[in-house]
Amino acid sequence: MNREELLNFALSRICIANDSDVLRADTEIREFLLKNCDITISKENYFFVRVNCEGIMDKVVNARLAPFHEEIREGIGRTHYKNRALSGLHDFSHTAPLWEDILDLGIIGLYDRVKKHASAVENDEKKKRYFDLLIRFYEAVFSFIERAADKAEKEGRVEMAESLHALKTRKPETLYEALQTIMIYFTMQQHFDGTPVRTLGRLDSLLYRFYEKETKENSAALIEKFILEIDSWEINSNVPFLIGGDDENGDTYINELSYLLLETYKRLVPPNTKMHIMYSEKTPENLLAIAMDSIRMGANSIAFLSDGMIKDSLVKLGISKEDALKYEVVGCYECSAREEISSSCNAIVNVAKAVELALNNGKDILTDQFVGLENNGEFPTFDDFYDEIVRQLENLSSLAMYYTDLYERNYSKIHSSQAFSSTYPSALENGGDIYCDYAAKYNNSSVNAIGLATAVDSLVAVRKLVYEDKKVTLSELREILKNDWRDNEVLRLTVKNKYAKYGMGDKETDTLAADIVHKLYGMIAGKPNVKGGVYRLGTFSIDWRIKYGKSCGASADGRLARAPISQNTGASVGGDRNGVTAHIHSVTEIDMLETVNGSVLDVDLHSSAVKGDDGLCALLGTLKTYFDRGGFAVHYNVLDTNTLRDAVDHPEKYPNLQVRLCGWNALFTTLATDVQKEFIARAEHQEGAC
Repeated sequence: MNREELLNFALSRICIANDSDVLRADTEIREFLLKNCDITISKENYFFVRVNCEGIMDKVVNARLAPFHEEIREGIGRTHYKNRALSGLHDFSHTAPLWEDILDLGIIGLYDRVKKHASAVENDEKKKRYFDLLIRFYEAVFSFIERAADKAEKEGRVEMAESLHALKTRKPETLYEALQTIMIYFTMQQHFDGTPVRTLGRLDSLLYRFYEKETKENSAALIEKFILEIDSWEINSNVPFLIGGDDENGDTYINELSYLLLETYKRLVPPNTKMHIMYSEKTPENLLAIAMDSIRMGANSIAFLSDGMIKDSLVKLGISKEDALKYEVVGCYECSAREEISSSCNAIVNVAKAVELALNNGKDILTDQFVGLENNGEFPTFDDFYDEIVRQLENLSSLAMYYTDLYERNYSKIHSSQAFSSTYPSALENGGDIYCDYAAKYNNSSVNAIGLATAVDSLVAVRKLVYEDKKVTLSELREILKNDWRDNEVLRLTVKNKYAKYGMGDKETDTLAADIVHKLYGMIAGKPNVKGGVYRLGTFSIDWRIKYGKSCGASADGRLARAPISQNTGASVGGDRNGVTAHIHSVTEIDMLETVNGSVLDVDLHSSAVKGDDGLCALLGTLKTYFDRGGFAVHYNVLDTNTLRDAVDHPEKYPNLQVRLCGWNALFTTLATDVQKEFIARAEHQEGAC
């Protein structure tokens, strides 16, 4: 059936009335898609098929969200959202299915477990209904697998067809079958649930028992084909998987398969696949050296995360130690405990905007609208001014959680996730859907504080300009910023290039950054949400910083109006001018146990600084220093000014040139012009530092 027919059927059953039965409607839509979608097999499909219903469930969810957007984002919260002071939204996009159970049980085992739970709730009408619908979904899944096997047979894909037939009746036994099971499940959740899969799990640990049964030659061929096939999906923000870390006994997960996965990744340079390497003291240095060599050669969609920091931060949040040990990395750098819904991209608080509001009587500089709390504009001491910023931040944080609660309170009218829910024992034991019924063991939400360095550098500038050197008054500074530094370029450049910045290793500045994060932690972390869980704090900004920057007026750090605010947890561009070690010292003044939702340092290095053995040793040294000092996550961009400039002028010569955009990689030649210019500016800055 063609895509238009599938979409029309789905949209005819979206059920957006107050008494809507989303779970039943979704079951009917998924049944229809599973039984009627078109199935194709291209040259990239060695393990599984492709379907023509990708994104249809997304359209269903978006249609159901529309009235809530109108009520919240365009209604009661319009001023806050429009001026990019904050946001609070739904998040169905950051999930970690229980891959261990998926591979231990197989698709048939998941189904058998569902039926076992169903048989135990005959006297509970609500739970019985839930399981009846879930069984209908799984019956349609097996019908789809049968159709996929038939298609494979017709296309002469004998191994694919035979394996699909086998997996209808048993769990995977070979490496090929295990990799195929991953792809079957991914398709179930991503395309038929409409719930994005944001990790493929700890592949070196998950697949090792299957790997041991294969010859090394066959394993290498299968892993290569697997990475190429998942890369061909071209999933938004990339498809992640992780390797490494320590098990419950403190032994490293690193094994032969870890090296094979990394070496294959390095050789293929896949633009749509990203790797998380979990760092601990037991991570072999030669594995880290391979990873760093990969990064400096251009296969740089690798993020390093602290295994110990993740576990400890989850426990600090209230997760059991047992569940924290079984964490996943979801999406870019966010960690999720076993059976935790982290909802890691619910809400945003613009820290840079809080400084703007404090300075401007609660008004947005660009629109002159009241966005924050009113004040009289008089702050006799810097401490008084800082207290006002904290007051504005507390207000923005409370509102971000309030708006998020409004969305999450209505999940039963918006989305269900049958495949995903069936992988969580807690959801099965509770007899409910992860979203409609908040049936997971941990039903958490999140707020990410962005623009930290912009805010800190602005505070440092205010302290020096107004309170220490008395070059201008607060009123005069307010007017300078309203006029976007016009006729004050000398002063702007002095502030930008001569004043202390977060990222330079200046103790007083870094202490200020750490205090802001600590205060945000007190405002957000552990606060109850409407799902029976709590809020988590993060300090990553991904590409939000660009659109949020466009809604920010000029800032006291010398930034011009509408320019991007600072990226993730690191320095503003140029703020790391004392070198990477100073940058690391600044960032690690923050207690990252308080940022369980994710904090990441972006390290930009010029290509000339990482050449040869000395360059590789320098890279490894920065990594070890960062994690020894309590870092959470770090990734690298090795930039070359001439290459980037030439790629702008001659994009056809650089079809595979990748840069680490934020939490994922992007092809440089596909980026917007302003983003390309920023990367070139970053490269020029690093070139000047060499």
